[in-house]
Amino acid sequence: MKGWKKLKIMSKNLLIVESPNKLEKIQSFLGKDWIVSASVGHIKDLATWGTPLRLGLDLDEMKPKYINIKDKKEVIEEIKELSNKVKNIYLATDPDREGEAISYHIQSIIENDKANIKRITFNEITKESLLNAIKNPKDIDLDLVHSQESRRILDRIIGFRLSYLTNKKISARSAGRVKSAVLKLIIDRENEIRKFVPENWWTIAGEINDKNKLINVSSDKYIEIKYKTEKETKKILKSLTGEFEFVDNKATTKKIKPPLPLEMATYLMGMYNSYGTPNNSATIAIQNLYEKGIITYPRTDSKRISSKSFIESMEKYISSNYGKEYYEGVPAVKMKKGDQDAHEAIRPVDIFNTPSEIKGLKINEKRAYTLIWTTTVKAFMIQSVNKILKSIYKDGENYFSLTDSFILENGFKIVDGLDSINPKDIKYIKDNLKIDLNLIKSIPHQTTPPARYNPSSLIKLMKDVGIGRPSTYSGVTSGLIGFGYLKKEGNSLKPTEIAEEVNNLLQGNFNDIVNEKYTAEMEDSLDDIANGKKNWTKYLKDFWKTFEPRVNEADEKIPKKPPVYTGKNCPECKKGKLIIKRGRYNEFISCDRFPECRHTEPLVPKEKPKDSGEICPECGNKLVVRKSRRTNTKFISCETFPKCSYILPEEKSIDILLKLNEISKEERDKRFERFNKKIK
Repeated sequence: MKGWKKLKIMSKNLLIVESPNKLEKIQSFLGKDWIVSASVGHIKDLATWGTPLRLGLDLDEMKPKYINIKDKKEVIEEIKELSNKVKNIYLATDPDREGEAISYHIQSIIENDKANIKRITFNEITKESLLNAIKNPKDIDLDLVHSQESRRILDRIIGFRLSYLTNKKISARSAGRVKSAVLKLIIDRENEIRKFVPENWWTIAGEINDKNKLINVSSDKYIEIKYKTEKETKKILKSLTGEFEFVDNKATTKKIKPPLPLEMATYLMGMYNSYGTPNNSATIAIQNLYEKGIITYPRTDSKRISSKSFIESMEKYISSNYGKEYYEGVPAVKMKKGDQDAHEAIRPVDIFNTPSEIKGLKINEKRAYTLIWTTTVKAFMIQSVNKILKSIYKDGENYFSLTDSFILENGFKIVDGLDSINPKDIKYIKDNLKIDLNLIKSIPHQTTPPARYNPSSLIKLMKDVGIGRPSTYSGVTSGLIGFGYLKKEGNSLKPTEIAEEVNNLLQGNFNDIVNEKYTAEMEDSLDDIANGKKNWTKYLKDFWKTFEPRVNEADEKIPKKPPVYTGKNCPECKKGKLIIKRGRYNEFISCDRFPECRHTEPLVPKEKPKDSGEICPECGNKLVVRKSRRTNTKFISCETFPKCSYILPEEKSIDILLKLNEISKEERDKRFERFNKKIK
């Protein structure tokens, strides 16, 4: 951030971006006549203190009151100082609503009236893209700014006012415009699971070999038969002779389309489904790739690719590496309602930079780039075609099928190393079969309840119902977990007891506002503001007039949840009684005379760390077994933590934990596997 002070000659131009990670790369493109600085995100936010209900608003005019973010004092002073020494100022914050608002706020603190201030945007951090943006500057788009401000104000109003109720009435931390709507969907799914009544059915099948399975099918359409009772299947099994007469071959083809280019939602889902990467980690990885100039701007929900030079290079790459016949062309994309098409899909800047050729990436960055590069290449290729061969047999009056599948045209799957089969090599079985009847069995089945959402399917849900945006997908999931509303059970996200209480309160009083349909309509209104179709202050005023009376009504109507007493007196003040309270992460015991008495104690006594039998190499004290509050996994560290923060390396701790019976052999093997992947 201070590198500009080393320049002997003051530059004529100042370019301001958001992330300091971009500075060095952009400076190398521009040369000595330029200073490149960074705002490090937002420099202003809505005020809290000194405004009605701490909302940071003039509630009559619905105008925001902004203050400089305290932690950005040094950044703001630097921008002011730099801007006073140049003639031209280019605001190059990210090309979205947040970036437009940040540029607007940067412009408001610049004190140089003589400076020529322009807004520029670019979709990829390359010299060509940057210089082209500088040649075509524009003014700040106030409609985009007002859309961002409206979103921020709505989040503040709904979040603060509903959180006021949840905190006051049931001691729950938070509610929010999008988070509470998502929580409602998660609990709706949980209620479906509770109400689910399983159904049983049976099928008849036999594992003939590792590849083929003989399945009992209907005599007309050759579809697997589902029997209502096991008795029916046993009757069929008794009638079989083991002599299966060949009847016919039924061959069909199945065309498989290549994947579309990635946008933020499908990227996050792909990272989780392919690698188990949490949404936050995947978001950090893709932002780092963008700032390194390797991929295009990631916060998009468009699947469109329109760069002519990139399309030309893609055709050259596919033709030279796989053959001209594999190139299909630019993928056709249909936009859905709510999609923001301001940017291209996420793609590599240079398709010839294959994942194996790019060095110096962290493991999640490598995975992210591999996913983006591979998906983009496939999107421009021809479809894959499978040949499905179903051989039909008859034993008495019962029909069975053997199914096999072949790749006739590998198409885009050639990227994964899959080869096609010559149609002449497909063998059509026409022989009768003699099969050991012990291999054919009655197989029980039971319907399963709908699955709980996981971090991937939750983002798909948000995308499908139209709530949230590319910049918010990751934060919603982590926020709900952070508030203690969701807990992980394996890969699934399960709502907690407090989440159910929060949802009951909100649905009992604001079910017409806290739901997916209303939240999606609100997103549409924000889009209309961004497109200049709706007046932002009128929209906010109308919302406030109807919303705030509802909050006040609910405040009067909803009773406060009584405290839960432990039956014990406070050992500190001797006057109060101990009650159970909710904290940020868990429940704890407190004196009911708070804040006069501040006595607290854990609800469950803290387990004393177990001696590992090892000595800390840094301070000489004991190394003990601890459990991570975040991941719930056990590790070995110094008993004097935080005085000594030594942690035993993973490869050494795993075997010690096994010897102490702190982990199972299965857990040890899993942890070794994860550890080996990390070091690779």
